[in-house]
Amino acid sequence: MRTFEKQKLLRRALYALLLVGCALLQHTRGAFLHFGNVHAWLLLVALIPIAMQERSIPALLFGAFAGVLWDYAGVRADGFFAFWFALLAFVCSTLVTFWVRNNFRAALLLSGGALALTALFHWICFIVIPGEDGALWQLLHFSLPSALFSFVFTPPLYWLVRQTAAVCAKREPAV
Repeated sequence: MRTFEKQKLLRRALYALLLVGCALLQHTRGAFLHFGNVHAWLLLVALIPIAMQERSIPALLFGAFAGVLWDYAGVRADGFFAFWFALLAFVCSTLVTFWVRNNFRAALLLSGGALALTALFHWICFIVIPGEDGALWQLLHFSLPSALFSFVFTPPLYWLVRQTAAVCAKREPAV
């Protein structure tokens, strides 16, 4: 196997382990910092930098994988997050490939947008449409604060993904 293929395989395996680790931290009660009902959506925050580093199809697959991890831990998601995260990852990867520079500001913008859209769509699909009581309270005390709290973890996860990509991109010296 060529060195380039090994590096790509290693990088993607490390990304998958990062997503699994984020899922464990996010969905294990007491494993990570939370404030009442507000908790960090680490899977989404880790997915966006990964999607920025990958091409469209691998990013889509990472998005589907992250969504399946979230759906597996959820009670009533029914594949919502697998589809939504795959779409988000594909769009972020395509934007970085053709239109947006791959830098920290773009990561903040894409992550913030993804968090806001996820909070809004989650609220609409799982609170408003089913007609649950206290929909506005749920939006103001769970969905939006969770998105804001999650945004705080964008810089460290972006840095971790960039360092992983940089380490896996180093070539072996020519003999």
